[in-house]
Amino acid sequence: MSKSKRLIAIALGIAIFSAELSFGIWMAHWNHFIPGDALSRVANAYYVLFSRDPHLAAIGFVWNPLPSLLMLPILIIKPLFPELASEGIAGIILTALCASLTAVHLFKSFIRRENSLFLSIGLVMLFAFNPFIFLYGSNGMSEMIFVFFLVWCVTAFLDWTDSKSVISLIFIGFSLAFAFFTRYESIFFGGSLAVSLTLIIWSRRRTSEQNTYRITCQKLEASELIALLPVVYSGIIWLVLNWSIMGDSLFFLRSSYSNLAQSEGLIKNPTIGPVIGDLGASLLFLVQRSAPFLIPLAAIIVMRLMRKKLLKSDFYCLLLFVFSIPLMQLIMLYRGASYGWLRFFVYPMPLVVAWLPYELKKQKEHGRRYYIVGGCITAITLAVCAYTTGYVMNNIHLAPEEYHTIHYKDSPIYQSNRLSKKIASDLDQLLLKEPNASVLMDSFNAFQIILSTKRSNQFVITSDRDFNQSLKDPFKKSIDYILVPKPDGVATLNAVNERYKNFYGKGAAFAKLEKEYGNTWRLYRVVDPAKKKRIYNREIKRIIQSSGHPLIKIQRK
Repeated sequence: MSKSKRLIAIALGIAIFSAELSFGIWMAHWNHFIPGDALSRVANAYYVLFSRDPHLAAIGFVWNPLPSLLMLPILIIKPLFPELASEGIAGIILTALCASLTAVHLFKSFIRRENSLFLSIGLVMLFAFNPFIFLYGSNGMSEMIFVFFLVWCVTAFLDWTDSKSVISLIFIGFSLAFAFFTRYESIFFGGSLAVSLTLIIWSRRRTSEQNTYRITCQKLEASELIALLPVVYSGIIWLVLNWSIMGDSLFFLRSSYSNLAQSEGLIKNPTIGPVIGDLGASLLFLVQRSAPFLIPLAAIIVMRLMRKKLLKSDFYCLLLFVFSIPLMQLIMLYRGASYGWLRFFVYPMPLVVAWLPYELKKQKEHGRRYYIVGGCITAITLAVCAYTTGYVMNNIHLAPEEYHTIHYKDSPIYQSNRLSKKIASDLDQLLLKEPNASVLMDSFNAFQIILSTKRSNQFVITSDRDFNQSLKDPFKKSIDYILVPKPDGVATLNAVNERYKNFYGKGAAFAKLEKEYGNTWRLYRVVDPAKKKRIYNREIKRIIQSSGHPLIKIQRK
């Protein structure tokens, strides 16, 4: 690019980063609203640096680790700015940066393929300020990080399609590996990529007399190895780490904290329950939520029809990319393994947008009229997509998470965030009076409390290497308090609730209720079990003797 266009790219990136970061901080700091999953990603990074037992494995082995790993450099300055952790602003900075990088990458792709400057800026802005994309670039969730790697992968694939460059294949490999370490949807996308490479290489064989069957197979083998080995090795590394540290190579898939474990109760969910095991209902559910994000695909279909290039191998590749992740969601919905949030269906849109520079260049090669019509259609479909997406986001049935973000003051997340900060403040005051005391809690549910406290070095949490022993015998391990959530929904998977049945309601022989928080959390004080039993028996005897029961009177006589 020329110097002036590089400056425009930099200005565009800074503008989008500033807008995303400002909105994210406004929501998190002034409105006290940030999604729980976003805070959970920040918490996983926080445990590595600031927990009672700091170590890299504290990052966890259920969710993909890259988002939390990328937050580590940001959280280093947490002692100077506690809000980076307590309000999840570290995650907001990361997603704002990824939104900015995605926009800059798209702009460069448009310019590199000789699209007009005005059209390039316009289309990038329509994408970046789509309500859904803008929201997820500002809320600390992993979706925007994943989108960046998907866009990078598609543009590298198209560069390879044009140039046959090995460098492009290397970029495909690394972007796909990074995508895997961000979200598991990359597995189905990687499968579509492998098939797409085969389609392109096989189609080249028919257009070149020198490409014999043997040479084609050799090219296919080499290309697949270069593009797919990084993600294959990444998967192996993840399995080995799960096995060597957690004792189960599939811990991320079948542990008590995994997505499968959390989704076991979905059969009772009024929205997802009727979909489970019904292929037609699952498909309808998928179509309803995917439709807004598929609108830009219509622009490419129209441009292909104009050029009479619809049924071509590269178009089949696009369809494989676009429908790979929705296919995964369809399977998960049918099996009852997905909550069906709207954010799971967004990926067709960024994949199509990443394809647009390539498609518009093909239009331009057919003539100015083709290019103008194609550019106008593309802009219209992106604008319609933005409007439709915004409309769907305000529908509580189709988009409950986004609806609660828009109406955040009425959201249960808003109330939960405020309660967590209240509990953290109370625990800080309690531990200030008892500087040698310790509080045991499962970070699976208590991550926001941990992030909001000033005394996390006194919390015994799930990632601590002595957590299981402390949970097994709290009195022997000198645990002073246990914080436990009400066993509703996923809170039934809480380690305390699983270890001690009805602990929230009745406590245990070694635990006495200290304080209750809004019928949601309870704090128990750990006492000597033998001493508690003596106190209990003495109290029962006192009550019976003071009751005037006939048996007591007979005994006295």
